[in-house]
Amino acid sequence: MMEAPLTWGQQDVWRAVVAAEPQEQYLNLARLFALQHPVTPEQARHALDRLIIRHEALRTRLTGPRATPRQALAESAAPQVEVVEGERPHRVSERLSAAPFDYWNEWPLRAAFLVADGYVRQVVLVLCPLSVDGPAADLVVRDFRVLLGRGEPPPHQADRPRDLAAWQVSGDGRGHSDEVVAWWLEQYARIDPFELTATPKRPRYMEATMSSPALAAAVRTVAARRRVASSTALLTGAVSLAGRLTGQRTCGMRVNVDNRSDRGRRDVVSTIAQEGLVVLDLGTPDFGELLARGRQAVSRADRRAEFNPYTMEEALAGRVRTFGRFDDRRPGRRDQAPELDARQIRLAMDKTDLAWTDAMDRNICDFHLRVAGEPDRMEVSLYADTGLLSPLAIEAYLLDLERLFVEESLV
Repeated sequence: MMEAPLTWGQQDVWRAVVAAEPQEQYLNLARLFALQHPVTPEQARHALDRLIIRHEALRTRLTGPRATPRQALAESAAPQVEVVEGERPHRVSERLSAAPFDYWNEWPLRAAFLVADGYVRQVVLVLCPLSVDGPAADLVVRDFRVLLGRGEPPPHQADRPRDLAAWQVSGDGRGHSDEVVAWWLEQYARIDPFELTATPKRPRYMEATMSSPALAAAVRTVAARRRVASSTALLTGAVSLAGRLTGQRTCGMRVNVDNRSDRGRRDVVSTIAQEGLVVLDLGTPDFGELLARGRQAVSRADRRAEFNPYTMEEALAGRVRTFGRFDDRRPGRRDQAPELDARQIRLAMDKTDLAWTDAMDRNICDFHLRVAGEPDRMEVSLYADTGLLSPLAIEAYLLDLERLFVEESLV
């Protein structure tokens, strides 16, 4: 057994786990995919064993005291695997995701092979957030697909999690973190103070999810016209709506950055994603100009999203806060050409659905906007502290986001 410090990304997740316990299962990462060529359960298990050997993050658990845990790397692992017949795939995914991981004793992977006529037709993977982030979970699926197809993935040449952790505790790593913290402090000094208070409900944190084909088409239309990524367009719109709520001219929002732009990081299977900081001056009525500012702010944030989270937390204590967090979780290609014209986009608003999808008593984030869905229907979830936004305000924010992009697409 080999021990190493947690990466900064793992430390960030551990802070979120502690803040949400015992309801932190929402951090689990689930992936469900179908097989093009059916294999037997025995072949699938053999491929899973090879996957675990390939990626050390899949055979890593926590060790040491709860206050300062470390990661313990084993040479092999035997995770929970189910062979399931007759149960709906999404139900299996929900069941395996329903409980937090036992971080000290459970391997960081739960798997289910969904069988029909003796062959595996679909696979469910549920991964521990202390071992993989979203991009890493997608890399795991990519490699598992190749192994299930009886192929051989290319040699794994990415940095290992233990090597990243070693660099982060070195002098060079600490110096890099200090530079990033200093930049964040400069940006925080730009943010206007605000105060929003509502009467907290029970449970205190509530999530509403909007499913909208109109927003999906409108965002792609606006992004293509203004030559920005659709994720940047959505983030810019989210910050502008936050500014309307708070009355701020300069508003900040945190955004998820995968920290894989360097060649050696591209295929890292570990938890290395962290938050970037986007600060926008909203003092322009021209949404096109605001999108240009958003593109520049996102570029700056992407370069400064790797830091010691405890050092950052101490440095920002007592300062003006940002307005929540933005997280784009859409898979695959995000910026296909829009398929609806202006009239169809407006008519598609009649197909928008909005529902309450979750609630919990504790959370580390008071405003978390998550984007998911398919190219023809976007799903936007807002988890918010009801002491910050009332339930009605949560619903209104989501519908205003749709309205903002639909109206902009018609200009």
